[in-house]
Amino acid sequence: MYRDLTGHQVTIIHLQEQTHGSDITVLSAMSDGDHHSVEMDASRATFHYQFESPERATAYSASREGNEILMEGTLKGRPLSRKVAIDSHPWFQSMELSLQPLVVSGSSQPLVFWVLQPFDAHVYLMQAREEVEEEIPVDGRTMPGVRVRVSPWGILSGVWSSLYWFRPADGAFLRYEAVRGLPGTPKTVVEMIEEL
Repeated sequence: MYRDLTGHQVTIIHLQEQTHGSDITVLSAMSDGDHHSVEMDASRATFHYQFESPERATAYSASREGNEILMEGTLKGRPLSRKVAIDSHPWFQSMELSLQPLVVSGSSQPLVFWVLQPFDAHVYLMQAREEVEEEIPVDGRTMPGVRVRVSPWGILSGVWSSLYWFRPADGAFLRYEAVRGLPGTPKTVVEMIEEL
């Protein structure tokens, strides 16, 4: 269970991981009514994603077919049927799980991947780089965490970034910090509040 805090707005996130052979499904149920379902293979690369947000009149699915992501459903109350060309880099829709192997491996090389922004259904090429192990606050406690910086790939890497922290022992996701909007938008902090 995680708490998402943006300014004074609090959302509770229930994250559930299910395995089906070598495939993994991550289900996220948010207290604001949003639901995410991410299906990934053994390498943590996404091959199918479903997003539902009643508040945004949005419900669609996205699937990877070769080097394309196909989207079908409803976005902001309007029909969505979109095909986006990508390259051979993996699609990571659940960075909380897909970045764990990077942390466990201790690699200093950047990891390049695609991500689908759920609210506008646009696809972006991103990079993640492990930075340092440090003590961090998590729900009122201090614990060690490996910091990973995620930013756009290429020349836009200095424009925006987000920070993720993972537990060094097993790569479990602990904390996230970023500004999800224009300058002046409050910082968002997501942190683990209960481990089931």
